[in-house]
Order: sequence, then structure tokens, then C-alpha cells
Amino acid sequence: MGKIALYEIQEKTEAWAEAVTELASVAPKYPQTAHTGLQKSLQQDRQFVQKVTTGIGPEFKEVERTLAKTFLPALFGDNYDDDTDPRRQFACLPVKWAGLAIPDPTSSAELNHAASVLLTSHVLAAFRGVEVFRSADHLKVIREVKAELKLRNSAKNEKAMNLIASGLSSDNKRTILRGKDTGGWLSVLPSTVNGTELSAQEFRDSILLRYARSPPDLPSQCDGCNAVFSIRHALECKKGGLVIIRHNEIQDEMVDLASKAFSPSAVRDEPKIHSSRANEQETPEGRQDHPVKRLFRNDRNKDRGDVLIRGLWSKGTDCILDVRMTDLDAKSNKSRNPDKVLAAHEREKKKKYLEPCLEQRRHFSPFVVSTDGLFGKEAKIVLKRLALMLTEKWGKPYSEVCGYVNARMSIAIVRATHLCVRGSRIPTSKMSKRLPQWEDQAGLSLFHR
Repeated sequence: MGKIALYEIQEKTEAWAEAVTELASVAPKYPQTAHTGLQKSLQQDRQFVQKVTTGIGPEFKEVERTLAKTFLPALFGDNYDDDTDPRRQFACLPVKWAGLAIPDPTSSAELNHAASVLLTSHVLAAFRGVEVFRSADHLKVIREVKAELKLRNSAKNEKAMNLIASGLSSDNKRTILRGKDTGGWLSVLPSTVNGTELSAQEFRDSILLRYARSPPDLPSQCDGCNAVFSIRHALECKKGGLVIIRHNEIQDEMVDLASKAFSPSAVRDEPKIHSSRANEQETPEGRQDHPVKRLFRNDRNKDRGDVLIRGLWSKGTDCILDVRMTDLDAKSNKSRNPDKVLAAHEREKKKKYLEPCLEQRRHFSPFVVSTDGLFGKEAKIVLKRLALMLTEKWGKPYSEVCGYVNARMSIAIVRATHLCVRGSRIPTSKMSKRLPQWEDQAGLSLFHR
């Protein structure tokens, strides 16, 4: 590389370092936008230069220093120590490997250049006169090289992830490694139109929980039950109804996606699972029904699903979905495999509701998710089905629509979990005791004057 080229690279790296500093100044108020701007724009510009120029890795030392010492502390918003904190190492990994997709530019430069050379090997050979250029051969080389690079990168990233996680405690390791399947919300563009924007607090709390960190400004006591407040308590405390609202957030998101995939008239909210006629039991004439049996029937009449979708699995047939959200780091789940915990919840739902649904010629699908965004097997199948229906309706590529559906649901889970962590559990009765003592419509006369 000549002196002129080196001088140009130095100018570019200085400009990129300044751009990272500017994004860091935005991160305290708009962390999601800052992360997306770095990941989707600034890094792409930098990687293009790395792909077409060799031997420039050391020139990015200032960019990496700015990322580690300025940008990431502003993004996380807590006491971040880049020398001992493993989050910088995790941040280098792709999102699907529990990372943040913010690689170290000093080490990624040569990797990007080597990949570019392999992808354009047929074109280079044609320029040198070794081969005759054929577009079909060029496309074939690209496909084969991409497949090989994908395998190599997966093996490399998995090895790096396990090496970083080996120095963590078992509980933190368990939480962080689930990040391979729970980072969909990190890969989407924030948009008010698509409903994918997060507030600064929502984004920052979620990114801290992703790496088994507690937000620094949590209250010392729960305002609902006065117990010692912690993340575990926040996700389990039933005072104030936040757990129910959390459940309803997922239910409402499923209703919205289903209405887009089918039609609003094909989607129903909280359908009955046990019909009243099916529950009626005739008793011999002149004989009173036992009160326990009567109570049991009344309880069954209250059983409802969360969402009914007409034609989800087959035309002219209803499918009832029942939502459950669980904390995989709860005391009862800590010693169990996360996938097996979700599978157990699915079996429990099916044991309770599958047979009554089949008796009415209905399908039943449990929709079980974790508070950090891990989907159960049945939930993944349901989302894939919705994505397929949207693909046919919108005429878009399946991969694009599938990413949209997963992102929407991932964002909904982030918001629902954040509600339990930051929401108020103070009951209405304690908010104000000085309420107007109006009877019937007596107070309406005040508004007519």
C-alpha cells in the first residue's frame, strides 16, 4: 500500500472515529437509534474499504478505542469497564451468537478482505487470463464461497462465544447463551410506522438483562408488596396486575399479526374453549346436583383461550391459541434446560385444552414464550405459519416477512418484560382517598354551568 493510499486511510479512520463519538453522544437519549446507525450504516461503509484494501487493520486502532471506551459505555449506560468486562468481547459477535454485531475493526479488516478475494476469485482469474469469464461460473463461485464462509464463521463464532462464557458463573452463562435465540429486536430498524421503536429505558434495560446485568436505578422495595425488589421479583410479583398486562401485550400482538395475515373478521379475542352445552350434565328427575360438581362445571365454563384464528391450519376450521409467558431464570426453572421448560408448559396447555378443542372440531396451539424472548416449539410453528400467509398476501419474500413477524413479536416481549421491571404496582385504592362522593348522575349538573 502506497503512502498516498495510507494517508487516505488514516483520514477515513479519523473521520470514522469522530462519527462513532457523535453516535455515542446520541446514545444516552436514543440508544436504539445509535446502535442501528452504527450497525446498519457506519460499519457497512467501513467494511467496504476493508474488503477492497489489504493490510489496514492496525489503522483502525483509534476506531476500536472509541468503540470500547466511548460508544459501548454510553450504550449500556452503567459502570462499564472495557478492560475486564466481557461485554466488549460479546459485542464483537453477531446477534445470533449472543452478540451486538459490533466487531473489532482491527481484527475484522483482514477477514473481510480475504472473504472478498474468495468471492471474486473467478473475476480475478478472468482478469489475469487464467479463465474465461462466465456469469454462471461467477454466481456458482459466490454461492459455494458464501456457504463455506457461513460454516467457517459459525464454527469460529461458537468457539469464541463458548470461550468468553467459560469465565462466567453458571447462572450468568445460562442467561447470556440464550441470547443466541433472543436478539431479534437488536436487528430491526426503529420505526414508529412498523411499531419497532423502543424508548431509551426499554432498550437499555433489555440490553443489560441480555448480559445478566441489573439496571442500576431499580427501587429497593416493591411498591406493591414491600418485598425486596430484584429482577426476579419484578417478573414474578402478581401485585398490581402487571403479570396479566404482560400476558395481554403478547396476546394483542398476536391478534394484530393474525388480523394482517387473514382478516379482522377471522380473528376473535378470548374464545370459549368449553361450550356451555357440552358442560351441561343431566341429573335424574327429583335429584339435586352435588354443589361440588356444579362448581366444577361453572369453573370449566370460564375456560377461555386467548386468540381464535379461522383457517390457520386448514380452511374452514378454527384454531385457538393460548399464551403463556414464563421466566426461565426463576428458582423453579434454573436447574432445567430452557427448551425443556417451554416444552413442559406446552404439554400442560395441551393436556388441559387440546381434547375439548378437538371435540368441537377445532385445533389448539399453545403459544409459550420466555420473558427474554425465547419461543417454544409450537410458538415458532405458529409464527412461521403467519409469515407464510403474509408472504402470499403481500407478495414479499418469505425471509423478509418472517423477519418482520419475529421482530414484531420480539419487540412486544421486550416491552412486556420492561413493564414488569419498571411499571407501578400501587393499587388504585392507595392512589387517592379524596374522591368525589357523587351518587348516580348528581355530579353532572356541575358540568352544565
